[in-house]
Amino acid sequence: MNIKKTDIENILSEILSGKEDRVRTRDAHLSKNVFACQITLNIPGYPKRIPNDERAVESFGKAFIEKWTSCPICEKKITNAAGVCWVGFFAGDLTTAKKAKEIAVGIEEGIPEGRIFDIDIIVQIKTISRSDLGLPPRTCLLCSRPAKECARDRRHSYEELRTAIEKLIKNI
Repeated sequence: MNIKKTDIENILSEILSGKEDRVRTRDAHLSKNVFACQITLNIPGYPKRIPNDERAVESFGKAFIEKWTSCPICEKKITNAAGVCWVGFFAGDLTTAKKAKEIAVGIEEGIPEGRIFDIDIIVQIKTISRSDLGLPPRTCLLCSRPAKECARDRRHSYEELRTAIEKLIKNI
C-alpha cells in the first residue's frame, strides 16, 4: 500500500479535529461543581474505529454509572475520526472527582477488556491522573512494562496491538 504524505497529513488533521471536538463538547459542560467521565478506546493507528466499538464504549459508560451509583446530569456520545467517545457529566468537586477516578481505575483494571479503555475523569482545571492518586502508570496490553514506554519505543507492532484489542472487544 502506497500512502502519500498528504494522506497522512489529512488523517492526522481529521483525528486532531475530532479530539478538539471532544474538548469543546466537554468544556461546555464542566463547572466548579461538575466533572466529566470520558470513555474512549485505546486504538493504535488509523482508523480509530473497530467493530463493536460503540457498543463497548456505551457498555463501559453504563458500568461507570452503576459503580458510581448516580446518574449523570447529561451524557454525550461523540463519534468522529478520533473514534467513539462517551462523556457523562456528574455533580461533584475535585475531591469527588478523585473518588470517581478510583472507580475508573478499578473498572480499567478489574476485567481484561478494561485495559483497552481510557476512562478519564476531568475537572475544569485538569484531568485527574493515576499519579494524583499515588497509583502506578498503566501497563502495556501485551507485556508488563509501562504502556507509555512501549508506545514511545514502538516495542510492539501495530498489528499485534490491534489484533489484541479486537480480540478483547469481541468479549464485551
